[in-house]
Amino acid sequence: QVYAGLNMAVAGISWWTTDIGGFDRGNIYDADFRELLVRWFQWGAFLPIFRAHGTDCRREPWAFEDKNDMRFYNALVKVNHLRYTLLPYIYSAAANAYFEDGSIIRPLAFEYPEDEKVQDIKNQYMFGADMMVCPVTRPMYFDADGEIAKPDLNVSVYLPEGGWYSLSTGEYFEGGKYISVCAPLDEIPVFVKAGSIIPFASYKPYAQAEDDITLTVFPGKDGETALYEDSGDGYGYENGEYKLTKIIWHDSERRLEVSDGRTFDFKVI
Repeated sequence: QVYAGLNMAVAGISWWTTDIGGFDRGNIYDADFRELLVRWFQWGAFLPIFRAHGTDCRREPWAFEDKNDMRFYNALVKVNHLRYTLLPYIYSAAANAYFEDGSIIRPLAFEYPEDEKVQDIKNQYMFGADMMVCPVTRPMYFDADGEIAKPDLNVSVYLPEGGWYSLSTGEYFEGGKYISVCAPLDEIPVFVKAGSIIPFASYKPYAQAEDDITLTVFPGKDGETALYEDSGDGYGYENGEYKLTKIIWHDSERRLEVSDGRTFDFKVI
């Protein structure tokens, strides 16, 4: 389904998603399905539409709360919170798709057409302008036969040319090569390009127009982004009722420039 979604994006359909967990399958009492749903949920958090939907079994995070084994519940809550804090970034990517015919998700070959190594990579993709997502698509803890005795938590990730930062740890990597990344149950490997400026909001358990945005700069080169904001409701954007703020990072000066002179809280990784 990862590859299917990217093919839909290539066809010009930006608003694609998946039924997290599968529409008519699964048993939340089976540990292998719990692991599958966690990995699917993590991937879904980095899609244009984030939706746990289906029949036959519950898919809400609280359905996985188990005082004897909180791993699955905690992993679901962790990535759910991350999705909400990333809403300014996702909303801006959605605006780009609407106004500029952009694509929220796309294959690496779209971003790096001269890199032959990305031509056949089907399990990594760009999410917005600055993030590369690497979903975990194999069992690490449980399979149909039960618990895996010696779990291998490492996944191979290709980093195209340039500098990259782990979204979860802030660790820096030089691109142009494969690296091995540890991906425990509560982590999905996501990397941010050097020079990126990512707008984060504080966590709230609902979506709304954000007024508490913090910019996180991933240094290493000059960069810029366009932060999109509107009322968060209605169709006023169709009549120009929105704000598009250009934000530039001058790496050599370690300086942030905001087009309208606004002051943002920001930090540099």
